[in-house]
Amino acid sequence: MAGTASGARRVLAPLALAQFICSFAGSNMNVMINDISEDLDTTVQGVQVAITIFLLVMAALMIPGGKLTDKWGRKRCLLAGLVVYGVGAVLSAAAPGSAC
Repeated sequence: MAGTASGARRVLAPLALAQFICSFAGSNMNVMINDISEDLDTTVQGVQVAITIFLLVMAALMIPGGKLTDKWGRKRCLLAGLVVYGVGAVLSAAAPGSAC
């Protein structure tokens, strides 16, 4: 029984971290929206659009993502999601400016 509890904790930690990353990314940007727009030399509305699109895509992919975990497995889907998120973050960081 002790092995099951430790295995559950090992699974729970990455899932909790992934959920924290998603909620943190969605909320921390709103706090710094004026500074972000100044740093990126864009408008507040452009930053708001980017945040809204980010949150809409994340919300829209939750149900299909749940179905994919049933089909392909939780670990594979979590790793794929983290890779896609990481690639998106790197591309965003490398972008020359806002399209809005």
